Amino acid sequence: MLNLTKGQTQTIYFTGTEKATLTNPYFLFVFTHRLTGEVVKVMATNTSTTNRYNKFSLVINNSFNGVTNGIFSYSIYEKADNTDLTVSGTIVESGYMQLNPAVDYTPTEYSGQTNTITTYNG
Repeated sequence: MLNLTKGQTQTIYFTGTEKATLTNPYFLFVFTHRLTGEVVKVMATNTSTTNRYNKFSLVINNSFNGVTNGIFSYSIYEKADNTDLTVSGTIVESGYMQLNPAVDYTPTEYSGQTNTITTYNG
């Protein structure tokens, strides 16, 4: 599972070339929010120096600005060029992604309450 946080630049590692049929492919990530159905497409160019895995850096706010936080499913498609954003072709990987807010949620804590239990007629 990918964990991405808004407000950061993060490196994503994946294994797209294992199932790729193209030589030196580009990779189209298609993220779909599990509840809202929001779709985010990100084109990635492999910057890895090894054949074991692929990697690229992603500025989260550039792609996910205004997008609802939560769980996304994703599919990665191999592409011949970096301008083809059509959702078609060979899927080389799929999975889930958690999109986190830039600032962690802090719940309201109450103090001053009593922890004494009072019972009546007992």
